[in-house]
Amino acid sequence: METEKKMLDKKALRKEMSRCRNRLNYGEILRSSQRIFDRLCQHDIFRQAPVVYSYSSFRSEVDTREVNRRILADGKILALPKVLSKERMEFYRIESMEQLVEGYMGILEPGPDCLPMNFCQSGLIIVPGLAFDRRFYRLGYGGGYYDRYLSGCPLHSCGVAFDFQMLEQVPCETVDYPLDYIATETKLMERMSGK
Repeated sequence: METEKKMLDKKALRKEMSRCRNRLNYGEILRSSQRIFDRLCQHDIFRQAPVVYSYSSFRSEVDTREVNRRILADGKILALPKVLSKERMEFYRIESMEQLVEGYMGILEPGPDCLPMNFCQSGLIIVPGLAFDRRFYRLGYGGGYYDRYLSGCPLHSCGVAFDFQMLEQVPCETVDYPLDYIATETKLMERMSGK
């Protein structure tokens, strides 16, 4: 019964947070995303990361196009995810944004000429989501891809969110994985218990 209630709570919250995020216009998304990544890129977790596992933003997500270009321009290794099945997502090395092709749900992902990354090389993983909380849990889209990837991974993880996506608490379960950092337009928060 408790699990059913959590699933309903998650579904309702996903719908509400998607609705809120979709109200942002393109200019607001770009300006806010720039502020989020300016904040993150100044922090040691980004500056010292030899590899950055990012994502290809989709619709009203925090926009990653500029930061992905910056990662490449800074000489860091950029890895982006590719959904391989309903249960599995893997990261592939990107050397040029031209290597991206339309994939799952129309999201740009690494093309056939991109090489897979060794599982969890050291670095930073930037994680999208619909809502985040002060305990560093996130509400994703329901596929569990990032929680599964992060569960066996030594990477530092950083959620990126618009300020309004920060909530007191999001519903979570034992399979949900807390992040190490969350960056918004106005702050970068660090979970004290770390890895």
